Amino acid sequence: MKKIFGISVIFTMILINTHVLGQEGGRVSEEGVEGKHSLALVLMHSRIGQGRNEAGMKQFTTVPAFALDYNYWFAENFAIGLHTDFLNENFIVESESGGELIERERPIAPVIMATYSAGEHFNFSLGFGGEFAEGDDYFVTRFAVEYGVEIRNGWAMLASISQDFRANVYNVTSVGLGVEKRFGR
Repeated sequence: MKKIFGISVIFTMILINTHVLGQEGGRVSEEGVEGKHSLALVLMHSRIGQGRNEAGMKQFTTVPAFALDYNYWFAENFAIGLHTDFLNENFIVESESGGELIERERPIAPVIMATYSAGEHFNFSLGFGGEFAEGDDYFVTRFAVEYGVEIRNGWAMLASISQDFRANVYNVTSVGLGVEKRFGR
């Protein structure tokens, strides 16, 4: 798990450094040119759809989480990025396929996301990646919607909702608030 986190951080830093120096262009706002890169920190609550208690009884399971999202805007309305969710508690789920109880220990879920900016405030994203924790690793499909409001100088506040599907295991719905910075003109 530490290896995956390290690889995610290194990958993000490489993407940031490849275009920071000497870049022109980027997204346009009322104040001028925005950067081609964005980095966001989002604090979230994640709802686990198949949550169980230690006795195996169904329970409403929410865990605190945060996300670190990097995007590279290669066109005015399109970006590709690495969005990594960190769930900050251990929890038990029942798999969708066989009713087996699975304990997850602080999973990390990096996903490569394609983002479309629909207008000034809304972004829609779809991506694929994995969830990594002690024990098994799972394939993840994620759909997300963000609403952002620019503050100034490339800083923005955002609200997000995302739905993760762990292949035939369990689902996670996350709601969050965050801050984003655009850079690299």
